Amino acid sequence: MGYRSQVVLAIGKELIPFLLLATSRCKRAEALVFKDHDLFDRDYFEGWLLRWDDIKWCDSYEGINAIEKFMHAACSDEYEIMKKDGKKQYSSEYIRFVRVGEESTDIETHGDGFWDIYPHTSINY
Repeated sequence: MGYRSQVVLAIGKELIPFLLLATSRCKRAEALVFKDHDLFDRDYFEGWLLRWDDIKWCDSYEGINAIEKFMHAACSDEYEIMKKDGKKQYSSEYIRFVRVGEESTDIETHGDGFWDIYPHTSINY
């Protein structure tokens, strides 16, 4: 079966065109975003929220690699976001990525937006 994770990706409406461009270049990424998700909220604070449960999240997989490249570019402020008042915003403010693996210390977070999304650990018995 292999190692599985729960993954959440939230993006503001400002980043949707960049994600669409990234997925248009990779059919597997397009399928992950538009078909193979467990939840797709297209009105999450005027942006998108995607959740994948029980997924092998490995960047050696073509689709996941394409999504990770988009995510890392956004988190590194590579996308230029201009507000209506002409002020430049950092793209990292419009994305949040959280991945929780099966091991208790395997937690990954990226992005400065959507602080309502965070990992929560608990004890199961």
